[in-house]
Amino acid sequence: LGGFLLVLWYLLGGVVLCLTIIGIPFGIQCFKLSLLALLPFGKTVVSTERFSGCLATIMNVIWLLVAGLEIAFLHL
Repeated sequence: LGGFLLVLWYLLGGVVLCLTIIGIPFGIQCFKLSLLALLPFGKTVVSTERFSGCLATIMNVIWLLVAGLEIAFLHL
């Protein structure tokens, strides 16, 4: 049942990120990841063009400190 814990953490991270206007796009991606962790069958992960810039770097650092480390440990 480890996948269910991942779903909960991704949902929690998505809700926290959606509390701010800047975090809404990142929160939506968390909701997509939670759905992928819940129902991975028949899905393919496609890498797209990456957004780079100051905002993306700041949001990645905030994500790492707020929920990224916990979710990384859950994946292990």
